[in-house]
Amino acid sequence: MKAQGEIIRRSREASGFRLTEFARRVGVSASYLSRIETNKASPSPAVVKRIAVELREARQVREAIAEITTSEEACDDEPSE
Repeated sequence: MKAQGEIIRRSREASGFRLTEFARRVGVSASYLSRIETNKASPSPAVVKRIAVELREARQVREAIAEITTSEEACDDEPSE
């Protein structure tokens, strides 16, 4: 099983966040987030929740953009009258 920190780091990177930006959004210092991601610090349940909320919101935005892009592409494929 992957360590919690590695999962957080991979999820953050997949969401397109730089470490400093994500730390700011979560409300922790970049050095603390780095320690969490390298399993050198254990975040409190409140910090874990804020991380999860930010990652969930980022995923929802990516999914919405993908849906919009897909529907626009479908419209572009329709023949003009």
